[in-house]
Amino acid sequence: MWNEGQAWSRASVAAIVAGALASTIAPAESITPSAWAAKNLVVPDGPYEGQLWDPTLTPQLAEIMDHLSPDSPVNAISLRKSAQLGATTIGIAWSGYVTDIDPAPFMTVMPTLDGADGYNREKLHPAIVASEPLRRKIVEARSRSSRSSTARTKRFPGGSIILTGANSAADLRSKTRKYMNLDEVDEWPIDLAGQGDPFEMAAARQLAYRESGDWKRFATSTPTIKGASRIDDLFEAGDQRYWEIRCPHCGGEQRLVFGGRDAPYGLKFATTYPHRAHYVCRHAGCVIEHSAKAAMVRGGRWVAANPGPGRDPSYHLDTLTSLLVGWDDVADAFLKAGKNPEKLKTFWNLWLGLPWEERGDAPDWQRLYARRADYPAGVVPHGGLVLTAGVDVQGDGLYCEVVAWGRGERSWTVDARFIPGDTAREGDPCWTELDRLYNARWPMATGGSIPLDLMGVDSGFNTNAVYAFVRHRPKAMALKGVAGWTAPPIGTPTKLDVNTAGKKKRRGLQVWPVGTWALKAKFYGFLRQPGRAEGEDADPEGYCHFGQFLDRRYFQQLTAEYIAESERKGHKRREWVARGENHFHDCRVYNLGLAWRLKLDRLSEDDWTGLSRQRDARPDQGDMVALMNGAPEPGCTAKPSPPAAPETGDPATPEATAPPSKSTRPRRRGPRVVSFRNTGR
Repeated sequence: MWNEGQAWSRASVAAIVAGALASTIAPAESITPSAWAAKNLVVPDGPYEGQLWDPTLTPQLAEIMDHLSPDSPVNAISLRKSAQLGATTIGIAWSGYVTDIDPAPFMTVMPTLDGADGYNREKLHPAIVASEPLRRKIVEARSRSSRSSTARTKRFPGGSIILTGANSAADLRSKTRKYMNLDEVDEWPIDLAGQGDPFEMAAARQLAYRESGDWKRFATSTPTIKGASRIDDLFEAGDQRYWEIRCPHCGGEQRLVFGGRDAPYGLKFATTYPHRAHYVCRHAGCVIEHSAKAAMVRGGRWVAANPGPGRDPSYHLDTLTSLLVGWDDVADAFLKAGKNPEKLKTFWNLWLGLPWEERGDAPDWQRLYARRADYPAGVVPHGGLVLTAGVDVQGDGLYCEVVAWGRGERSWTVDARFIPGDTAREGDPCWTELDRLYNARWPMATGGSIPLDLMGVDSGFNTNAVYAFVRHRPKAMALKGVAGWTAPPIGTPTKLDVNTAGKKKRRGLQVWPVGTWALKAKFYGFLRQPGRAEGEDADPEGYCHFGQFLDRRYFQQLTAEYIAESERKGHKRREWVARGENHFHDCRVYNLGLAWRLKLDRLSEDDWTGLSRQRDARPDQGDMVALMNGAPEPGCTAKPSPPAAPETGDPATPEATAPPSKSTRPRRRGPRVVSFRNTGR
């Protein structure tokens, strides 16, 4: 039995333990997240790696951080931003503050699980190791302990930090969290494995805290497409805060904007180096030199452009007010983008932190028809050095477009045809004819001939027949279109073939997802550009050339889609809609994806010069990949099909007649080919 003294001793020990635990969990001091970061957060990477976070370098971040304190009544905060402005520091600082000062269940959601691992490896873990209070409180990783930390779970007294990806339905469904840090939300999938919007799934993890009001959510991202940008929607729904500065000359308060060549105020610069970028005040036209920027920015403040009850704080931050980026750098990025719509979109998103608004209307097909050039069908024109073929599969035949590519993503339609047949039958003559095109050599205007470098075949219809065709052709890829503005041009393939052990074959058949939405917008941007045929001095990057052999139906199909706006579950959505037949539109989108797969947009001038010399110098060229010694992973690397008989002249001589309507088109067993060559109609 315990005597009274022993009982008192036991109670004292319990009190001591409880007191020690309370001192570990309870806030040791009253401090804001920004003050905590300045005292304890060591920058994990970048130019200030290894130094304590300095709020004077990013003065805009302090207010945002401090709204994440439990002392702030705000629940939801959003930040629409440019890239590489140090904004990731907010999430890291908040993680550290919660661990040390305000312990609670916390979750950081990156776009993918791989991204979460990279975030831990490159940012969060180095920050923990470099911070004494975080090292002390976060439990060490032990492989056999369920209570220890791991790469994706950081445990500490009173809470834990879970790192996950927006592509993990399991984590987004099962974890209840008081605090949510949602990173790069515009890169998240629209729908997660048919289970809904991952953003809404993440928000549902906080329902248990909603009644008490004791919860916080911070969402940040570089925006993408207007009408399809989560972060832009959050910003627009909030009070829209901008960092406003005072002109050092007239004292006028304003937010900095890029302006434009004809705007009376904004960033101004010379088009040649040095750019001598400066800012013209919107109030009195004062010239503000870059040397005044630092003091001006540090004296700025957040001002809401859309204040009102019930509106969450929403912030916009871009390079114009960043002390990490110079105005000359902004000017240089804009000038390098030139008139290329894809590069301008990148500048708009990454440098100005603004969503790019895609034009919803289709280009005028009659304008494209009128600007056709005089080059023959089936011949690679001057400037074309790489060949791709996109194939759209229909039940009654195959639509195929062959495109030549040159410097700056300039393109030439070399051939466009419909091959009738029963595409469900693997041995149908339409597949034999497609094999002939696959193996054909295409004459060049400069002499000699070249083969196709890559062929992409739509696998969304009569899938088994497509797989059979692609399986033994190493330069053919089975493609499958994917909706959504953030899907990459060509994504990670799905492996289909398995070995006797039931494991996926490393070199077996693969299906490649194609992010069609962004490629369609890119293509339409290219189509809208005027070139020499319309009085310009030169054809711009991305310019599309079309031969006079192409008829009206080809151009009508090429421009058969447009962007429509709809509303689902209270959210506006911009998506592509087809009007009429759009087969050659799909073919061109696949061709753009193939060009991206071949990295044509990343070839240097030296690369193009070398490729030009090789292809112009030899009469019988191998494919571009072999010449460049950088083969992409093919759709299947099994043994190739037997070579076709040598071609002479035009690799195909299709009849100049239109395909009959689907209701009347007869089924043919021979490989009669229908072209979309011009017949004067």
